Amino acid sequence: MADTNMTVSRAIELLLDKMNTRRQYVGGTFAGWGGGTTGSINIQQRDMNAAITLWREKHDVSGLRQITAELHAYGNLTDTEHDQIMKVLDGDT
Repeated sequence: MADTNMTVSRAIELLLDKMNTRRQYVGGTFAGWGGGTTGSINIQQRDMNAAITLWREKHDVSGLRQITAELHAYGNLTDTEHDQIMKVLDGDT
């Protein structure tokens, strides 16, 4: 379902929600031997924080684009969500 009210702020909320969902899934699925996977999620969280800071301070969306692409590649974003976020990042609204 298309989000007609998508803004960069809303896109960030969606990305954070999808990252949290991924963290919960990986934590539950790989609890016994997921140390390396958990580390990569922590790195992704650090990258997301940096991307948000970059957007807030310089309106540079390059970090948000990277996080969007990663979550799409992991299957955490649908094609529609990916396209909506990229469209709003192109317009930087």
